[in-house]
Amino acid sequence: MNKKHLVISTIGDPFLASTWSGTPHNIAKALTEIGIEISGIDASVKSQNVNRLYRVFNRIWGYGAEDQSIAPLNRFHSARITQDKIASLGITKILHIGIRDLPLFKIDEKVDHYLFIDSTWDTWIKDSSIPYRKKLIPVAEGLEKQSFSQVKHIFTTAGYVKDNLIDHYKISPSKISIVGTGRGNIKPYIGIKDYQSGIILFVAKGRFEDKGGFLLIEAFKLAQFVNPNIKLVMVCPEGYIKMIKPVSNLSLLSSVSWDQLQQLFNKALLFAMPALNEPWGLVYLEALACKVPILGLDRNSIPEITQNGRVGFLAKSPKAEDISEMILKAFSNTEELEKMGLEAQSFCLENFSWEKVGEKIIMVIFND
Repeated sequence: MNKKHLVISTIGDPFLASTWSGTPHNIAKALTEIGIEISGIDASVKSQNVNRLYRVFNRIWGYGAEDQSIAPLNRFHSARITQDKIASLGITKILHIGIRDLPLFKIDEKVDHYLFIDSTWDTWIKDSSIPYRKKLIPVAEGLEKQSFSQVKHIFTTAGYVKDNLIDHYKISPSKISIVGTGRGNIKPYIGIKDYQSGIILFVAKGRFEDKGGFLLIEAFKLAQFVNPNIKLVMVCPEGYIKMIKPVSNLSLLSSVSWDQLQQLFNKALLFAMPALNEPWGLVYLEALACKVPILGLDRNSIPEITQNGRVGFLAKSPKAEDISEMILKAFSNTEELEKMGLEAQSFCLENFSWEKVGEKIIMVIFND
C-alpha cells in the first residue's frame, strides 16, 4: 500500500467542483499534484426513503426537518458510510471536509482522522438567520464536541475559528492549523480600471439575506444621496430580483456566465458583501485578485482577509448607515482606492492558493 494515500470524505462527491464551493475538489487536486494518491467518499445519505424516515423522527424529537444533515440520525448514518468505505479501502488516513460525517460510532485506533472546517457550530449559530429548533441547538453542540475529540488534527480556514476551538471547545492549540483556502474560478485581472465608473459589485449564489443583500441596497441608497455617481451591480438568484424594487443606478443580474462574471470583477472598483453570517467566502478572494478592495462587516473572517482594513473596509455594525459610511469612504479618494486595489491583489496572490493549502495539510498528516 502506498504510504501516501489519503481518503477525502465529505457530504457530496469530493471530486466534483460543485461540492461545497469546490473546496474538496480543489484540495484533492492540489494533493494529487503534490504526489498524494486520493480516494474519495461521498458520505451523503442517498436513499430518499431513509431521508423521509429521518425527517419524520427529527420532527417527532423536536429537531425540525429543515436541515437534515445537522441532526444526529443523518450524521451517524454518514459516519457509518464513511467508516464502511474506509474499511473496504484499507487506508489509515482520512481527511473529513466538513463535519457532517462525524462523530464516529466506533473508534479504530489504526485509522487517523483529520478535519477541515471553515466554522464551528458555535461561530455559525451566533449570526445565523436560520430558525433552528431549540432542542436541536444543544444536541448539535454535543455532536460537535464529540467530533472534535475524535480527530487527530483540525485544519481551519481562519484564525477566528482556531480561537473559537481553543476558547469555546477547549481544543489544544497544537491540534489546530490555520491553512486558509485557495481562490475560485475568477482569474486575476491585470489591466487598468476606470476609476470614474463608480462600480460596486455584489455576488451571491444563495443565502441572499445572510450575505447582506438587502442591507447593502439600503446602504447604497443612503450613499447615493451624497455621491450620486456610484453604481451597484448585484448578481443574485432570480427569485430575489423579483422581490427588489427599482433603485436608481442599481443593476440586478442572474444566471451570468463565467465570462460575464469575470468581466464584472474586472470592471468593479469595490466589492461589497456585508454578510451577516459568512464563515470565509472565496468570493472575497476573487475580488482581491482582481484589484478590488472589499467591504464587509467587522466580524468572522473579514478582518483577516482585509488585513484589518489594509485591503478593504470594515463596517462596525450591520446597519445601513455604517455600511453607507464605508462606501463613501471608499470612493472619497480614487487614488487611494486604486493603490489599495493593487496592494489587495498582491496580498491575495501571495497568500491564497490551493497549492499552499495542500502543502500545509500534508506537512501535518504525513509528518506527525
